[in-house]
Amino acid sequence: MFANESMMISDEILLNIKPHVITQADRCDFPEFSRPVAHGGFSLSPDGKFENNENRLRYVVVPEVNKFQVHLGDSERSPPRRLLMSRPGLDNILLYMESTGTSHLSAKLKVEVSYDIVCTTEVLELIMRTPYEMMVNWTLAVTKYRNTIYISPVVPEDLKTSPMKELNADWLAKLRRHFLSENANAMLKPCDPMEPTGQYNGVFSFSINGTRFIFDSPVLAEGFRIGSVRNSNDVFTDLQFRPDSMSVDEWATHNRCDALKWWSKCFLVGIENIYIANVNRHIIAHTINKISVRQLWKDCEKVWSPQVCVNFLVRLVDQIRSFMSLVDCPKTVYLMKFDASQGEISYTLYPGRNPFTFIPDWFPIMLDERMEDLHNTS
Repeated sequence: MFANESMMISDEILLNIKPHVITQADRCDFPEFSRPVAHGGFSLSPDGKFENNENRLRYVVVPEVNKFQVHLGDSERSPPRRLLMSRPGLDNILLYMESTGTSHLSAKLKVEVSYDIVCTTEVLELIMRTPYEMMVNWTLAVTKYRNTIYISPVVPEDLKTSPMKELNADWLAKLRRHFLSENANAMLKPCDPMEPTGQYNGVFSFSINGTRFIFDSPVLAEGFRIGSVRNSNDVFTDLQFRPDSMSVDEWATHNRCDALKWWSKCFLVGIENIYIANVNRHIIAHTINKISVRQLWKDCEKVWSPQVCVNFLVRLVDQIRSFMSLVDCPKTVYLMKFDASQGEISYTLYPGRNPFTFIPDWFPIMLDERMEDLHNTS
């Protein structure tokens, strides 16, 4: 049906789903959910290039005496920051799959990926926060090939970030440069060069109501103070910051926005505890607290609900699987848009190769080349 690459773009179709309408069932019933499984990961160079190793994994290491002063707003030279989010489609996780041989593949009539959904954590986080998002729109590109749906975030060409977001990103980068280390048991030495270090992405999978997801996510590992014994398995965590004094309105905004973002990321990759630096009005980080992710959402239970977030993910994925039931083409794309102000999600079909095609040509070829390997392993 979609083999003809000269077909016209379809009309925009409105999905029969209301993100901002939250029912009692959404709040109370939690879907059947399996704890995330970590499969390993890969590194990204400072300019976003895939590296088939875990060399860029960094550990959060806090001083024994948690008293320090790190001026996040000082004149210290910042490393050049590049927009890693501008990288093409799902290239990184697909390259990871190629590097792992047949670990994530299965053979039926043809070689398939052994999951129902392949995406990035950004996709899942955007969807989960949608019921509470009233201002920021999103666009996702969706493709289906050999029974697997691939979902990629679409970055607008005219993407603009507010000066405050840019400043916060710069402050977070400076904070992490002081408390992230290559060594789980050692702080960075003051003489260490403050150069951009790239990023480590873990690869995770889980299932919700039987639907199997695999995705990648940037993660940090938990370090240990000198004298502690490190386990062989890394424990993932996160490092964020917030003001040490906020008004009632500022706390409400924080809980509705930042805390929900932190929780959704932690939930998806199975993080149980995160580190939060306290920053005073002079933009000086002076203490870091380790708090449980459970406590994070308990503090916000009057503002948002984990059940609502996960149930909406289930409902939207069910709709995607429904309208893509007849699709089987790595070039055809459904462009799905969320209008935050209207509380509506719509999609438009772009059949055949088009400007939004994001599955690289080498990926279907690689799947076919793995058939003999799968037969040999079986």
